[in-house]
Amino acid sequence: MGEIERESGSGNWLTTYSDMVTLLLVFFVLLYVMTPGIDESTFNDIMSYFQSSTSVVFDKEAASKKQDDGQMREEWQDVKKFLEKQGYSEEANIEKTDEGVKITLNDSLTFNSGSAQLLARSETVLGRIAEAIGSDVKEVKTHGHTDNMPISKSSIYRTNWHLGAARAVSVVLFLNDSADLSASKFEASSYGEFRPVDTNETPEGRRRNRRVEIYINYEQEQQNIKVDMSKLDVDSLRKVVMKKKN
Repeated sequence: MGEIERESGSGNWLTTYSDMVTLLLVFFVLLYVMTPGIDESTFNDIMSYFQSSTSVVFDKEAASKKQDDGQMREEWQDVKKFLEKQGYSEEANIEKTDEGVKITLNDSLTFNSGSAQLLARSETVLGRIAEAIGSDVKEVKTHGHTDNMPISKSSIYRTNWHLGAARAVSVVLFLNDSADLSASKFEASSYGEFRPVDTNETPEGRRRNRRVEIYINYEQEQQNIKVDMSKLDVDSLRKVVMKKKN
């Protein structure tokens, strides 16, 4: 039921991608100019055109600016201040991600032991979170996590996976009812006990592992790379082409 988190926004891959695009372009130029009937004059005309043009595939500069922007969106800064003011900083945390924000809620704030019914005070926090979810949100992913303590035989949940899933669904249902966002953009899943953030050997570690994580992701702006054809070594390319033709 779990899903591997996507990591994006670093922009490091764009450099390699830009090089690949340039190489492909050179390759197809070679194929074209080696066609029978293409002489050196025609080759020069072709290269002159490419050198005076810029092939735009992705914009690395825009990607770099986006990567360097370390500010959390204003609405989530306000939610963070709200949590601090209400004294929930130890039980709820908001941090910026490449795609939006990640909100971590400890089960001491959200659920009683072995239960998936939201506590009354958690609804205050979730209500404030729902207010900050705007129409520009791409998706809201909620993951339930537990410790590794065995489920009670009297529990309605068969495994920690089931418990984690039920807790994630409870949070999603509340947010869906409270936020002005299409239900199709909400997702609930469970990692059970298998994604711990601390040791399960101590009560404190198990308490940290029992949590719900909410990922609020936004649509990412299109990123372009500008391939500058003026930097091609035309003389070397001309020698290779003419040698092959002759």
